[in-house]
Amino acid sequence: MPQSSISVSKEQRNKQEEADNATDDYGDDYDDDDEVSEEKPEVTDNALLGTNLLTKDYTEEARPGEQVTLKCQVSNPTSQTIIMWYYKDKPIFQHGVKLTSDPRYRYNPNFSLEIDNVQVADEGVYSCQVLPIQSTVKIQLQLLTPPRDVHIMHGNKIINDTVQVHQRDRKFILLCSAGGHPTPTISWSHRGRHLDEEYSHQLGVVLRKEFLDIHEVKSKHAGDYECLAQNGMGNPVTRTVTVVVKDESSDELEEDDEMDASNVTAPLEKGSPIIHKHASYINTAIGENVELVCLYDSNPAPRKIQWYRDDEVVQQVAGQTSIKNDHHNHHDRTRLTIKNVQQKDLVAYYCKIENDMGDATSKTILGLQPAGAHLIHSNFSDGLLHTWWKIHSFQQISEMQVLYRGENTKYTPVNAEISNHDQNTDGYTWTIRKSVRLPEGVWYVTARARNTEGWSSAESLPHQFQIPDRSADAMDNIQVASIGGGSSGSHRTLPVLSSGALVLLLVLPFLKSLVY
Repeated sequence: MPQSSISVSKEQRNKQEEADNATDDYGDDYDDDDEVSEEKPEVTDNALLGTNLLTKDYTEEARPGEQVTLKCQVSNPTSQTIIMWYYKDKPIFQHGVKLTSDPRYRYNPNFSLEIDNVQVADEGVYSCQVLPIQSTVKIQLQLLTPPRDVHIMHGNKIINDTVQVHQRDRKFILLCSAGGHPTPTISWSHRGRHLDEEYSHQLGVVLRKEFLDIHEVKSKHAGDYECLAQNGMGNPVTRTVTVVVKDESSDELEEDDEMDASNVTAPLEKGSPIIHKHASYINTAIGENVELVCLYDSNPAPRKIQWYRDDEVVQQVAGQTSIKNDHHNHHDRTRLTIKNVQQKDLVAYYCKIENDMGDATSKTILGLQPAGAHLIHSNFSDGLLHTWWKIHSFQQISEMQVLYRGENTKYTPVNAEISNHDQNTDGYTWTIRKSVRLPEGVWYVTARARNTEGWSSAESLPHQFQIPDRSADAMDNIQVASIGGGSSGSHRTLPVLSSGALVLLLVLPFLKSLVY
Protein backbone atom coordinates (compact mmCIF):
# COMPACT_ATOMS: atom_id res chain seq x y z
CA MET A 1 0.00 0.00 0.00
CA PRO A 2 1.47 3.42 -0.90
CA GLN A 3 2.92 5.40 1.97
CA SER A 4 3.38 9.16 2.29
CA SER A 5 6.49 10.72 3.81
CA ILE A 6 6.10 12.55 7.12
CA SER A 7 6.88 16.26 7.31
CA VAL A 8 6.67 18.98 9.98
CA SER A 9 5.27 22.40 9.10
CA LYS A 10 7.42 25.55 9.03
CA GLU A 11 5.39 27.03 11.87
CA GLN A 12 6.05 23.97 14.03
CA ARG A 13 9.80 24.12 13.28
CA ASN A 14 9.89 27.82 14.31
CA LYS A 15 8.19 26.99 17.59
CA GLN A 16 10.71 24.26 18.24
CA GLU A 17 13.64 26.62 17.47
CA GLU A 18 12.24 29.26 19.85
CA ALA A 19 12.03 26.68 22.59
CA ASP A 20 15.63 25.63 21.93
CA ASN A 21 16.84 29.29 22.06
CA ALA A 22 15.00 29.89 25.31
CA THR A 23 16.90 27.01 26.87
CA ASP A 24 20.24 28.42 25.64
CA ASP A 25 19.53 31.81 27.31
CA TYR A 26 19.49 30.22 30.74
CA GLY A 27 22.58 28.13 30.18
CA ASP A 28 24.92 30.45 32.20
CA ASP A 29 22.86 29.97 35.38
CA TYR A 30 24.10 26.40 35.76
CA ASP A 31 27.47 25.13 36.96
CA ASP A 32 29.24 22.48 34.95
CA ASP A 33 28.28 19.87 37.53
CA ASP A 34 24.64 20.77 37.12
CA GLU A 35 24.77 21.00 33.35
CA VAL A 36 21.59 19.80 31.75
CA SER A 37 21.99 17.10 29.11
CA GLU A 38 22.09 18.45 25.61
CA GLU A 39 19.87 15.54 24.48
CA LYS A 40 16.32 16.77 24.03
CA PRO A 41 13.28 14.50 24.26
CA GLU A 42 12.22 13.28 20.87
CA VAL A 43 9.09 15.00 19.63
CA THR A 44 7.11 12.68 17.39
CA ASP A 45 4.93 13.86 14.55
CA ASN A 46 1.94 12.26 16.25
CA ALA A 47 2.51 14.38 19.32
CA LEU A 48 2.80 17.55 17.24
CA LEU A 49 -0.25 16.82 15.14
CA GLY A 50 -2.42 15.35 17.89
CA THR A 51 -4.19 13.31 15.22
CA ASN A 52 -5.34 9.74 15.91
CA LEU A 53 -7.29 7.07 14.06
CA LEU A 54 -10.01 5.93 16.45
CA THR A 55 -11.71 3.21 14.37
CA LYS A 56 -10.41 -0.32 14.92
CA ASP A 57 -10.48 -3.19 12.44
CA TYR A 58 -13.98 -4.64 12.12
CA THR A 59 -16.34 -6.59 9.86
CA GLU A 60 -19.32 -4.92 8.17
CA GLU A 61 -22.20 -7.15 7.10
CA ALA A 62 -24.90 -6.13 4.64
CA ARG A 63 -27.53 -7.59 2.36
CA PRO A 64 -27.30 -7.21 -1.43
CA GLY A 65 -28.81 -3.93 -2.61
CA GLU A 66 -28.30 -2.12 0.69
CA GLN A 67 -26.29 1.05 1.26
CA VAL A 68 -23.34 0.62 3.61
CA THR A 69 -21.10 3.14 5.36
CA LEU A 70 -17.56 2.13 6.28
CA LYS A 71 -16.28 4.15 9.23
CA CYS A 72 -12.96 5.94 9.53
CA GLN A 73 -13.17 8.13 12.63
CA VAL A 74 -10.21 10.52 13.08
CA SER A 75 -9.61 12.76 16.08
CA ASN A 76 -8.04 16.22 15.78
CA PRO A 77 -7.51 16.25 12.00
CA THR A 78 -5.44 19.15 10.69
CA SER A 79 -4.86 20.73 7.31
CA GLN A 80 -2.06 18.23 6.82
CA THR A 81 -4.29 15.19 7.42
CA ILE A 82 -4.81 13.11 4.31
CA ILE A 83 -7.30 10.24 4.11
CA MET A 84 -6.72 7.38 1.67
CA TRP A 85 -9.36 4.71 0.97
CA TYR A 86 -8.42 1.41 -0.68
CA TYR A 87 -10.33 -1.63 -1.90
CA LYS A 88 -8.15 -4.74 -2.05
CA ASP A 89 -5.07 -2.48 -2.00
CA LYS A 90 -6.33 -0.44 -4.97
CA PRO A 91 -6.85 3.28 -4.18
CA ILE A 92 -10.41 4.58 -4.61
CA PHE A 93 -10.21 7.95 -2.80
CA GLN A 94 -7.38 10.32 -1.92
CA HIS A 95 -8.72 12.88 0.52
CA GLY A 96 -11.96 13.36 -1.38
CA VAL A 97 -10.48 12.96 -4.84
CA LYS A 98 -12.16 10.00 -6.50
CA LEU A 99 -9.78 7.54 -8.16
CA THR A 100 -12.39 5.10 -9.44
CA SER A 101 -15.13 5.37 -12.03
CA ASP A 102 -17.66 3.43 -9.94
CA PRO A 103 -20.51 5.91 -9.24
CA ARG A 104 -21.68 4.01 -6.15
CA TYR A 105 -18.72 5.21 -4.03
CA ARG A 106 -19.07 8.42 -2.00
CA TYR A 107 -16.61 10.10 0.34
CA ASN A 108 -18.24 11.79 3.35
CA PRO A 109 -17.02 14.83 5.31
CA ASN A 110 -16.44 12.61 8.37
CA PHE A 111 -13.98 10.56 6.23
CA SER A 112 -16.30 7.53 5.98
CA LEU A 113 -16.84 5.66 2.72
CA GLU A 114 -20.38 5.12 1.46
CA ILE A 115 -21.29 2.41 -1.04
CA ASP A 116 -24.71 2.23 -2.71
CA ASN A 117 -26.37 -0.97 -3.87
CA VAL A 118 -23.68 -3.36 -2.59
CA GLN A 119 -23.33 -6.67 -4.38
CA VAL A 120 -21.45 -9.93 -3.80
CA ALA A 121 -18.68 -8.65 -6.07
CA ASP A 122 -18.04 -5.84 -3.54
CA GLU A 123 -16.99 -8.26 -0.79
CA GLY A 124 -13.44 -7.96 0.48
CA VAL A 125 -11.12 -5.80 2.55
CA TYR A 126 -11.45 -2.00 2.50
CA SER A 127 -8.69 0.09 4.10
CA CYS A 128 -8.72 3.65 5.42
CA GLN A 129 -5.23 5.09 5.81
CA VAL A 130 -4.54 8.33 7.68
CA LEU A 131 -1.45 10.31 6.65
CA PRO A 132 1.02 11.51 7.73
CA ILE A 133 0.58 9.46 10.94
CA GLN A 134 0.48 6.28 8.81
CA SER A 135 -2.37 4.62 10.70
CA THR A 136 -4.66 2.19 8.89
CA VAL A 137 -7.97 0.51 9.69
CA LYS A 138 -9.19 -2.49 7.71
CA ILE A 139 -12.88 -3.27 7.24
CA GLN A 140 -14.01 -6.66 5.95
CA LEU A 141 -17.23 -6.28 3.95
CA GLN A 142 -19.33 -9.45 3.85
CA LEU A 143 -22.66 -9.88 2.06
CA LEU A 144 -25.40 -11.89 3.74
CA THR A 145 -26.69 -14.23 1.05
CA PRO A 146 -28.54 -17.57 0.98
CA PRO A 147 -26.64 -20.70 -0.05
CA ARG A 148 -25.62 -20.38 -3.69
CA ASP A 149 -23.66 -22.36 -6.27
CA VAL A 150 -24.44 -25.63 -4.45
CA HIS A 151 -22.90 -28.64 -6.18
CA ILE A 152 -21.94 -32.22 -5.36
CA MET A 153 -18.50 -32.97 -6.74
CA HIS A 154 -16.32 -36.04 -7.17
CA GLY A 155 -12.72 -35.03 -7.74
CA ASN A 156 -12.92 -31.81 -9.73
CA LYS A 157 -16.10 -32.81 -11.60
CA ILE A 158 -19.64 -31.67 -10.76
CA ILE A 159 -21.99 -34.68 -10.50
CA ASN A 160 -25.54 -33.90 -11.61
CA ASP A 161 -27.09 -37.38 -11.48
CA THR A 162 -25.08 -40.63 -11.23
CA VAL A 163 -21.52 -41.64 -10.37
CA GLN A 164 -20.10 -45.17 -10.65
CA VAL A 165 -17.57 -46.70 -8.27
CA HIS A 166 -16.11 -50.19 -7.87
CA GLN A 167 -16.06 -52.40 -4.81
CA ARG A 168 -12.29 -52.60 -5.13
CA ASP A 169 -11.94 -48.81 -4.72
CA ARG A 170 -10.17 -47.97 -1.49
CA LYS A 171 -11.12 -44.32 -1.51
CA PHE A 172 -14.23 -42.46 -2.62
CA ILE A 173 -14.99 -38.84 -1.74
CA LEU A 174 -18.00 -36.61 -2.38
CA LEU A 175 -17.81 -32.87 -1.81
CA CYS A 176 -20.85 -30.64 -1.29
CA SER A 177 -19.63 -27.22 -2.37
CA ALA A 178 -21.71 -24.17 -1.41
CA GLY A 179 -21.22 -20.42 -1.38
CA GLY A 180 -23.05 -17.78 0.65
CA HIS A 181 -22.57 -15.88 3.90
CA PRO A 182 -22.71 -16.89 6.67
CA THR A 183 -20.85 -19.96 5.44
CA PRO A 184 -23.53 -22.61 4.84
CA THR A 185 -23.65 -25.63 7.11
CA ILE A 186 -23.66 -28.92 5.20
CA SER A 187 -25.49 -32.08 6.25
CA TRP A 188 -25.73 -35.39 4.40
CA SER A 189 -28.31 -38.14 4.08
CA HIS A 190 -28.15 -41.61 2.50
CA ARG A 191 -31.26 -43.25 1.07
CA GLY A 192 -33.42 -40.67 2.84
CA ARG A 193 -31.83 -41.19 6.27
CA HIS A 194 -29.77 -38.51 7.96
CA LEU A 195 -26.10 -39.45 8.28
CA ASP A 196 -25.76 -38.72 11.98
CA GLU A 197 -22.84 -40.06 14.02
CA GLU A 198 -24.42 -43.46 14.68
CA TYR A 199 -25.59 -44.14 11.12
CA SER A 200 -22.32 -42.88 9.59
CA HIS A 201 -20.34 -45.27 11.77
CA GLN A 202 -22.69 -48.13 10.93
CA LEU A 203 -22.43 -47.43 7.19
CA GLY A 204 -18.66 -46.91 7.25
CA VAL A 205 -18.80 -43.30 6.12
CA VAL A 206 -16.65 -40.48 7.52
CA LEU A 207 -18.15 -36.97 7.43
CA ARG A 208 -15.72 -34.05 7.47
CA LYS A 209 -17.74 -30.86 7.21
CA GLU A 210 -18.78 -30.71 3.56
CA PHE A 211 -16.90 -33.91 2.64
CA LEU A 212 -18.21 -37.46 2.66
CA ASP A 213 -15.40 -40.05 2.71
CA ILE A 214 -15.64 -43.79 2.06
CA HIS A 215 -12.30 -45.53 2.53
CA GLU A 216 -13.38 -48.98 1.34
CA VAL A 217 -16.32 -49.14 -1.05
CA LYS A 218 -18.88 -51.89 -0.48
CA SER A 219 -22.25 -52.69 -1.98
CA LYS A 220 -24.06 -51.14 1.01
CA HIS A 221 -22.70 -47.73 -0.03
CA ALA A 222 -24.88 -47.65 -3.15
CA GLY A 223 -27.92 -45.38 -3.27
CA ASP A 224 -28.93 -41.73 -3.25
CA TYR A 225 -26.77 -39.24 -1.36
CA GLU A 226 -28.26 -35.85 -0.63
CA CYS A 227 -26.47 -32.78 0.71
CA LEU A 228 -28.37 -29.93 2.34
CA ALA A 229 -26.84 -26.44 2.60
CA GLN A 230 -28.32 -23.81 4.90
CA ASN A 231 -27.08 -20.66 6.60
CA GLY A 232 -30.17 -18.91 7.95
CA MET A 233 -30.53 -16.70 4.89
CA GLY A 234 -33.42 -17.73 2.66
CA ASN A 235 -34.35 -21.34 2.03
CA PRO A 236 -32.00 -24.31 2.35
CA VAL A 237 -30.70 -25.81 -0.90
CA THR A 238 -30.37 -29.54 -1.58
CA ARG A 239 -28.56 -31.56 -4.23
CA THR A 240 -28.76 -35.33 -4.81
CA VAL A 241 -26.58 -37.86 -6.64
CA THR A 242 -26.97 -41.59 -7.09
CA VAL A 243 -23.94 -43.78 -6.34
CA VAL A 244 -23.80 -47.04 -8.29
CA VAL A 245 -21.42 -49.68 -6.91
CA LYS A 246 -20.23 -52.11 -9.57
CA ASP A 247 -19.29 -55.70 -8.65
CA GLU A 248 -15.88 -57.10 -9.67
CA SER A 249 -15.07 -60.62 -10.84
CA SER A 250 -13.84 -63.13 -8.29
CA ASP A 251 -10.39 -63.14 -9.94
CA GLU A 252 -10.09 -59.39 -9.50
CA LEU A 253 -11.22 -59.65 -5.89
CA GLU A 254 -8.56 -62.33 -5.20
CA GLU A 255 -5.90 -60.11 -6.70
CA ASP A 256 -7.02 -57.29 -4.48
CA ASP A 257 -6.86 -59.51 -1.41
CA GLU A 258 -3.25 -60.38 -2.19
CA MET A 259 -2.21 -56.78 -2.55
CA ASP A 260 -1.17 -54.52 0.27
CA ALA A 261 -4.14 -52.24 0.90
CA SER A 262 -1.81 -49.31 1.44
CA ASN A 263 -0.66 -49.60 -2.17
CA VAL A 264 -4.04 -49.82 -3.91
CA THR A 265 -5.51 -46.47 -2.94
CA ALA A 266 -7.27 -45.05 -5.97
CA PRO A 267 -5.23 -42.20 -7.45
CA LEU A 268 -6.61 -38.73 -6.86
CA GLU A 269 -7.87 -37.10 -10.03
CA LYS A 270 -6.06 -33.97 -11.11
CA GLY A 271 -7.68 -30.74 -10.07
CA SER A 272 -7.70 -27.94 -7.53
CA PRO A 273 -6.75 -28.90 -3.97
CA ILE A 274 -9.51 -30.25 -1.70
CA ILE A 275 -9.55 -29.36 2.00
CA HIS A 276 -11.20 -32.20 3.89
CA LYS A 277 -11.22 -31.06 7.48
CA HIS A 278 -10.80 -27.90 9.51
CA ALA A 279 -12.49 -26.38 12.54
CA SER A 280 -14.53 -23.26 11.78
CA TYR A 281 -14.24 -22.07 15.41
CA ILE A 282 -11.79 -22.97 18.17
CA ASN A 283 -12.17 -22.02 21.82
CA THR A 284 -8.94 -21.10 23.62
CA ALA A 285 -7.71 -19.02 26.58
CA ILE A 286 -5.11 -16.33 27.08
CA GLY A 287 -1.72 -17.97 27.65
CA GLU A 288 -2.74 -21.31 26.11
CA ASN A 289 -1.12 -22.99 23.11
CA VAL A 290 -3.43 -23.80 20.21
CA GLU A 291 -3.06 -25.81 17.01
CA LEU A 292 -5.05 -25.13 13.83
CA VAL A 293 -5.19 -28.03 11.37
CA CYS A 294 -6.15 -28.44 7.71
CA LEU A 295 -6.35 -31.89 6.11
CA TYR A 296 -6.25 -31.76 2.32
CA ASP A 297 -5.54 -33.63 -0.92
CA SER A 298 -3.80 -32.12 -3.92
CA ASN A 299 -2.98 -33.52 -7.37
CA PRO A 300 -0.76 -32.07 -8.74
CA ALA A 301 1.26 -31.53 -5.57
CA PRO A 302 0.85 -28.11 -3.97
CA ARG A 303 3.29 -25.44 -5.04
CA LYS A 304 2.41 -23.19 -2.10
CA ILE A 305 0.99 -23.85 1.38
CA GLN A 306 0.31 -20.73 3.41
CA TRP A 307 -1.47 -19.62 6.56
CA TYR A 308 -3.01 -16.15 6.82
CA ARG A 309 -3.84 -14.11 9.91
CA ASP A 310 -6.76 -12.06 8.59
CA ASP A 311 -5.17 -10.92 5.29
CA GLU A 312 -1.51 -11.10 6.35
CA VAL A 313 0.72 -14.12 5.74
CA VAL A 314 1.70 -15.83 9.01
CA GLN A 315 5.44 -15.92 9.50
CA GLN A 316 7.13 -18.54 11.67
CA VAL A 317 8.57 -16.90 14.78
CA ALA A 318 10.59 -18.98 17.24
CA GLY A 319 8.66 -19.47 20.46
CA GLN A 320 5.50 -17.91 19.02
CA THR A 321 4.28 -19.51 15.80
CA SER A 322 5.28 -22.62 13.87
CA ILE A 323 3.97 -24.32 10.74
CA LYS A 324 4.39 -28.04 10.01
CA ASN A 325 3.37 -29.87 6.86
CA ASP A 326 3.05 -33.67 6.99
CA HIS A 327 0.73 -36.60 6.21
CA HIS A 328 -2.10 -37.92 8.42
CA ASN A 329 -5.06 -40.29 8.05
CA HIS A 330 -4.95 -40.73 4.24
CA HIS A 331 -4.55 -36.98 3.68
CA ASP A 332 -1.84 -34.36 3.60
CA ARG A 333 -1.88 -31.99 6.53
CA THR A 334 -0.72 -28.49 7.46
CA ARG A 335 -0.66 -27.33 11.10
CA LEU A 336 -0.30 -23.85 12.54
CA THR A 337 0.71 -23.72 16.21
CA ILE A 338 0.27 -20.49 18.19
CA LYS A 339 1.99 -20.43 21.57
CA ASN A 340 1.02 -18.27 24.55
CA VAL A 341 -2.16 -16.95 22.92
CA GLN A 342 -2.80 -13.22 23.49
CA GLN A 343 -5.82 -10.99 22.85
CA LYS A 344 -4.37 -9.87 19.51
CA ASP A 345 -4.34 -13.50 18.35
CA LEU A 346 -8.14 -13.83 18.60
CA VAL A 347 -8.86 -13.29 14.92
CA ALA A 348 -9.68 -15.30 11.79
CA TYR A 349 -7.05 -17.61 10.29
CA TYR A 350 -7.03 -19.08 6.81
CA CYS A 351 -5.10 -22.03 5.42
CA LYS A 352 -4.58 -21.79 1.65
CA ILE A 353 -3.41 -24.68 -0.52
CA GLU A 354 -2.38 -23.79 -4.07
CA ASN A 355 -1.38 -26.04 -6.98
CA ASP A 356 -1.11 -25.59 -10.75
CA MET A 357 -4.85 -26.27 -11.18
CA GLY A 358 -6.21 -23.83 -8.59
CA ASP A 359 -6.42 -23.26 -4.86
CA ALA A 360 -8.57 -24.00 -1.79
CA THR A 361 -9.00 -21.97 1.38
CA SER A 362 -10.57 -22.67 4.78
CA LYS A 363 -11.35 -20.29 7.65
CA THR A 364 -10.96 -20.82 11.40
CA ILE A 365 -11.88 -18.24 14.03
CA LEU A 366 -10.00 -18.27 17.33
CA GLY A 367 -12.03 -16.99 20.31
CA LEU A 368 -12.75 -17.16 24.02
CA GLN A 369 -16.47 -17.97 23.85
CA PRO A 370 -17.45 -21.65 24.01
CA ALA A 371 -17.53 -23.75 20.89
CA GLY A 372 -20.96 -24.88 19.70
CA ALA A 373 -22.91 -27.38 21.80
CA HIS A 374 -23.16 -30.76 20.04
CA LEU A 375 -25.80 -33.39 20.81
CA ILE A 376 -24.01 -36.67 21.58
CA HIS A 377 -26.88 -38.78 22.98
CA SER A 378 -30.62 -38.67 23.59
CA ASN A 379 -33.51 -40.85 24.68
CA PHE A 380 -37.14 -40.52 25.72
CA SER A 381 -38.81 -41.97 28.80
CA ASP A 382 -41.56 -41.11 31.26
CA GLY A 383 -42.66 -38.17 29.12
CA LEU A 384 -39.19 -36.58 29.21
CA LEU A 385 -36.74 -35.95 26.40
CA HIS A 386 -33.26 -36.57 27.86
CA THR A 387 -30.35 -34.94 26.00
CA TRP A 388 -26.56 -34.93 26.52
CA TRP A 389 -24.46 -32.14 25.00
CA LYS A 390 -20.70 -31.81 24.50
CA ILE A 391 -19.08 -28.36 24.70
CA HIS A 392 -15.43 -27.25 24.39
CA SER A 393 -14.43 -24.39 26.71
CA PHE A 394 -11.23 -23.71 28.67
CA GLN A 395 -13.25 -21.24 30.72
CA GLN A 396 -15.81 -22.22 33.34
CA ILE A 397 -19.23 -22.93 31.82
CA SER A 398 -21.67 -20.82 33.83
CA GLU A 399 -24.88 -21.49 31.93
CA MET A 400 -26.34 -23.74 29.27
CA GLN A 401 -29.71 -23.44 27.58
CA VAL A 402 -31.62 -26.06 25.67
CA LEU A 403 -33.93 -24.37 23.18
CA TYR A 404 -36.97 -26.14 21.77
CA ARG A 405 -39.91 -25.21 19.60
CA GLY A 406 -42.79 -26.76 17.72
CA GLU A 407 -43.43 -26.51 14.01
CA ASN A 408 -45.15 -23.12 14.29
CA THR A 409 -43.86 -21.67 17.57
CA LYS A 410 -40.85 -19.66 18.71
CA TYR A 411 -37.96 -21.14 20.64
CA THR A 412 -38.36 -21.60 24.40
CA PRO A 413 -35.12 -21.71 26.43
CA VAL A 414 -34.70 -23.90 29.51
CA ASN A 415 -31.60 -23.68 31.68
CA ALA A 416 -29.51 -26.70 32.62
CA GLU A 417 -27.84 -27.03 35.99
CA ILE A 418 -24.04 -26.81 35.82
CA SER A 419 -21.73 -28.63 38.24
CA ASN A 420 -18.03 -29.41 38.43
CA HIS A 421 -18.88 -33.02 37.57
CA ASP A 422 -19.85 -31.84 34.08
CA GLN A 423 -16.24 -30.92 33.31
CA ASN A 424 -14.27 -33.78 31.77
CA THR A 425 -10.82 -34.76 32.95
CA ASP A 426 -9.14 -33.07 29.97
CA GLY A 427 -10.08 -29.72 31.52
CA TYR A 428 -11.72 -28.14 28.46
CA THR A 429 -14.54 -30.50 27.46
CA TRP A 430 -17.92 -30.40 29.19
CA THR A 431 -20.71 -32.96 29.00
CA ILE A 432 -24.01 -31.51 30.22
CA ARG A 433 -27.36 -33.26 30.52
CA LYS A 434 -30.78 -31.65 30.33
CA SER A 435 -34.24 -33.22 30.31
CA VAL A 436 -37.30 -31.47 28.89
CA ARG A 437 -40.93 -32.54 29.21
CA LEU A 438 -42.53 -32.39 25.78
CA PRO A 439 -46.02 -33.42 24.63
CA GLU A 440 -46.80 -35.45 21.52
CA GLY A 441 -45.71 -33.90 18.23
CA VAL A 442 -42.70 -32.76 16.22
CA TRP A 443 -40.10 -30.68 18.09
CA TYR A 444 -36.89 -28.94 17.06
CA VAL A 445 -34.15 -28.82 19.68
CA THR A 446 -30.75 -27.12 19.90
CA ALA A 447 -28.52 -25.73 22.66
CA ARG A 448 -26.02 -23.02 23.49
CA ALA A 449 -23.61 -22.41 26.36
CA ARG A 450 -22.11 -19.45 28.18
CA ASN A 451 -18.71 -19.09 29.80
CA THR A 452 -16.98 -16.13 31.45
CA GLU A 453 -16.43 -14.55 28.02
CA GLY A 454 -19.92 -14.85 26.55
CA TRP A 455 -22.37 -17.10 24.73
CA SER A 456 -21.61 -19.62 22.05
CA SER A 457 -23.68 -19.84 18.92
CA ALA A 458 -26.44 -22.44 18.93
CA GLU A 459 -26.00 -25.27 16.45
CA SER A 460 -27.25 -24.02 13.11
CA LEU A 461 -28.86 -27.42 12.49
CA PRO A 462 -31.38 -28.07 15.27
CA HIS A 463 -32.34 -31.70 15.80
CA GLN A 464 -35.85 -32.86 14.92
CA PHE A 465 -37.63 -35.19 17.35
CA GLN A 466 -40.93 -36.99 16.90
CA ILE A 467 -42.53 -37.43 20.32
CA PRO A 468 -45.11 -40.26 20.01
CA ASP A 469 -48.60 -40.32 21.43
CA ARG A 470 -48.14 -41.78 24.89
CA SER A 471 -51.75 -43.00 24.92
CA ALA A 472 -51.12 -45.31 21.95
CA ASP A 473 -50.29 -48.55 23.73
CA ALA A 474 -50.51 -50.75 20.66
CA MET A 475 -48.37 -49.08 18.01
CA ASP A 476 -47.15 -51.62 15.49
CA ASN A 477 -44.45 -49.42 14.05
CA ILE A 478 -43.27 -45.85 13.68
CA GLN A 479 -41.88 -44.36 10.46
CA VAL A 480 -38.93 -42.07 10.11
CA ALA A 481 -39.64 -39.18 7.70
CA SER A 482 -37.38 -38.78 4.70
CA ILE A 483 -35.76 -35.44 3.95
CA GLY A 484 -38.30 -32.93 2.76
CA GLY A 485 -40.94 -35.66 2.52
CA GLY A 486 -40.05 -36.14 -1.17
CA SER A 487 -40.51 -39.33 -3.13
CA SER A 488 -36.78 -39.75 -3.63
CA GLY A 489 -36.26 -40.57 0.04
CA SER A 490 -37.15 -43.93 1.52
CA HIS A 491 -38.95 -44.76 4.77
CA ARG A 492 -37.51 -46.99 7.44
CA THR A 493 -39.66 -48.92 9.91
CA LEU A 494 -38.64 -49.46 13.52
CA PRO A 495 -40.34 -52.17 15.57
CA VAL A 496 -41.94 -51.23 18.87
CA LEU A 497 -39.70 -52.26 21.73
CA SER A 498 -42.55 -53.34 23.98
CA SER A 499 -46.25 -52.72 24.49
CA GLY A 500 -46.79 -49.14 25.49
CA ALA A 501 -43.13 -48.21 24.97
CA LEU A 502 -42.37 -44.64 23.99
CA VAL A 503 -39.87 -44.42 21.19
CA LEU A 504 -37.78 -41.36 20.47
CA LEU A 505 -36.82 -40.89 16.87
CA LEU A 506 -33.93 -38.59 16.08
CA VAL A 507 -34.52 -37.84 12.41
CA LEU A 508 -33.28 -35.39 9.86
CA PRO A 509 -32.01 -31.93 10.72
CA PHE A 510 -34.57 -29.18 10.51
CA LEU A 511 -34.73 -27.70 7.03
CA LYS A 512 -35.11 -24.13 8.16
CA SER A 513 -32.54 -22.04 9.94
CA LEU A 514 -32.46 -21.20 13.61
CA VAL A 515 -33.75 -17.67 14.17
CA TYR A 516 -33.65 -15.97 17.54
